[in-house]
Amino acid sequence: MKVVGQELERWALGQTNADDKDLFARSAFNRYYYAVFLITREMIGEFEAGWRRTNHAGMPDLLRGAVKRKVETALKDAVRGGLMSQGDSLKIKAKNAVAINALAVLLQEAYHVRVVADYEPEIVVQQKHNVISLDTHKLASAKTWPDRAASYCKCIRKVWEEVGLA
Repeated sequence: MKVVGQELERWALGQTNADDKDLFARSAFNRYYYAVFLITREMIGEFEAGWRRTNHAGMPDLLRGAVKRKVETALKDAVRGGLMSQGDSLKIKAKNAVAINALAVLLQEAYHVRVVADYEPEIVVQQKHNVISLDTHKLASAKTWPDRAASYCKCIRKVWEEVGLA
């Protein structure tokens, strides 16, 4: 999806017709969002197959809820069983919370932009020099979403491995 977003962004930048620029840019934002969603869905599906069916708007809540709770429960069990110190548990818990929250916020923000791109044509894409924006969001920033999501997912996967869930 990311490569599709990049091509759509390139095409949008090259358009002289405002309507065409608007359409290509909206589609680029959309593809960058879907890249984030699919990267996240792949990760959570590795943890629990049923989580793959989580809808777009529900993904941040799943991360902050069930995904986070599974780790916290495993950490409590590890401390109780003498497999991990309380200090190590707190470090892992904090690392997990930071990555989960960052991914959840990214999903929420990207989803919001996707909704604007898909359902609010009255908000027109703007271009100043080589910077395209929709509402207050820059397409160049959206391009970073998939890599950021992959980084957060990598951290979350590592935590799941550390606590014995993966």
